[in-house]
Amino acid sequence: MPITAWCCGFFFCFVTGHVLREHWTQCSIGEWLIHWWSDISVLLQHRLEVMPLNKDTMSQLMALTLGKREYLSPELKHLYRNAGGSHILALSGMHLGIVYGMCRILINRMFYTRCKWPGVICALALIWSFALLTGCPMSLIRAAVMASLLITLQATGRNRNILDILSLSISIIVMTDPAAAFDIGFQLSCAAMLGIILIANPEISHYARKAGVFKYIVSAVWISFAAQLATAPLCIWYFHSLALYSTLTSLFAIPITTAIIYCSIGLYLGWEFMIPVVEFMLDLENTLMELVSTWPYSYITF
Repeated sequence: MPITAWCCGFFFCFVTGHVLREHWTQCSIGEWLIHWWSDISVLLQHRLEVMPLNKDTMSQLMALTLGKREYLSPELKHLYRNAGGSHILALSGMHLGIVYGMCRILINRMFYTRCKWPGVICALALIWSFALLTGCPMSLIRAAVMASLLITLQATGRNRNILDILSLSISIIVMTDPAAAFDIGFQLSCAAMLGIILIANPEISHYARKAGVFKYIVSAVWISFAAQLATAPLCIWYFHSLALYSTLTSLFAIPITTAIIYCSIGLYLGWEFMIPVVEFMLDLENTLMELVSTWPYSYITF
């Protein structure tokens, strides 16, 4: 990996290292940011509460957009677990990618103009704003670190090896928070990324020249399969269970969740006409989850 990439990584670590520590809120700036984004989160939650939404719809929207899983019913959590869709309800790099995707087209165009570095700043601001808005869960912090490194290296025009970026991200996180190495979520996310890089990427490259929906379907299948295969040993070891149809679940859950998050912006803006659309998509996703959970051996315990 070029020495420039390592320099950028360690510089990033020293500049934003406090964000990765639990005691960073002792810093006056960190405390101010936490309180400021917490106030915004409360305001957005209040926007949903004044909407004529049913309880289940509101709880799922809060989990998907604000990271507030405490409002989810045990029955819904159990349903998603049995169908292999627990990762849909827990904020992760997938949700960060969905949020970033809203502005990615504009930001990518800025990368190829004289506004390249303003585009980088906008991208980093969007990524870390979402992390702060949702309370900085470690799953999002890990994804934000990796995305920030990828975007920064992309702007420098250097050759980017995704495996090197993953290794550098892990090094930064463990260096600033050694206890993260023993975190189950950290191990699962690293295993999933490693599986995607080593298993899915080589297969997806064979379809790079294909056009249309076929390429995206094949890519989604390989990514979901690789992530499930790589995390299966850890799931069996820690949870003594395995969701057999997780790959299939991701095929319909990720597109629907993406549409839900995008449409939820209208609800936060006060557009009540978006309520039937959001409720329909949530009902569709829950119905499909319920269908998958009834299949034989959908959730295996060891």
